[in-house]
Amino acid sequence: MPKHPWQNALKRLFPEILLDEPMSRYTSFHIGGPADAFLTVHKGGDLERLYAFARDHHVKVTPFGWGSNVLVLDGGVRGVVLRLGGPYARVRFSAEGLVWAGAAVRLPRLVVACAGKGLAGTEPLVGIPGTVGGALVMNAGTREREIGDIVSSVDLFDIEALEPRRLGAAEVRFAYRSSTLDGTLVLGGTLALKAGDRVDIMDRVRRFQKRRLETQPIHTFNVGSTFKNPPGRFAAALIEAAGLKGLAHGGARISPMHANFIENFNGARAADVLALVEAARTAVRAGEGIELELEMKTLGEAASRQA
Repeated sequence: MPKHPWQNALKRLFPEILLDEPMSRYTSFHIGGPADAFLTVHKGGDLERLYAFARDHHVKVTPFGWGSNVLVLDGGVRGVVLRLGGPYARVRFSAEGLVWAGAAVRLPRLVVACAGKGLAGTEPLVGIPGTVGGALVMNAGTREREIGDIVSSVDLFDIEALEPRRLGAAEVRFAYRSSTLDGTLVLGGTLALKAGDRVDIMDRVRRFQKRRLETQPIHTFNVGSTFKNPPGRFAAALIEAAGLKGLAHGGARISPMHANFIENFNGARAADVLALVEAARTAVRAGEGIELELEMKTLGEAASRQA
């Protein structure tokens, strides 16, 4: 039974929409309470209808990608959670090394597609499981490369004008795990790559994949790095030095393999993960005087005391 009057109205507009949908189905943590509504949009006209509805009914819309860098809280998400599909999950190649990737394209797929065309530049991103949209917003990357380094332009949906618009690279500011795209709806981006030898490029892709397999717990439920690396230091080393590697709380634990990963190993709740976040922050602050900053995003609201 819908909790809000607007849910029935939105269901009439989008019959495929899912109401009171558990977000644990859409995150790599396999954690998260229900969204009031969950909608996958496959064409631009649907974006215009959705945001016009949201404006008229004062409903919040939250863009959501692959759920690989976000902890959805146990109380769930109010309003509409929006996921892009259709044309936003496509890759298009053009002349002079330019490639357009929709916001819903997963980075490993993009890297392999570019390698297959003999285009170099994306290889270090192959181990990042998220989407192009999320990667652009947070300037995802590794020690070797951030996606902002190769951006030529970014396509957004203008929520006020209800139409798409394009920003040139000079109009976007990228920093370590952040950008001025935060809070926008990214539709896709154009990357400027360089021609290279396909065999050499694929060899680099395989080396990056191998390193990730050897150093990160990719076969567990996690969202990658929990904390940003402080300047000149590594969060994982700081947490391990504090003696917290393997520490568990409820169904969550700090990974025994990589201390900057938190794993859902036994039906964890978001509250379990947040307890470990606080334990790590407290220990590192006490031992090193360093304040760890989250790289993992949080979304939604905590469960009520009655839940």
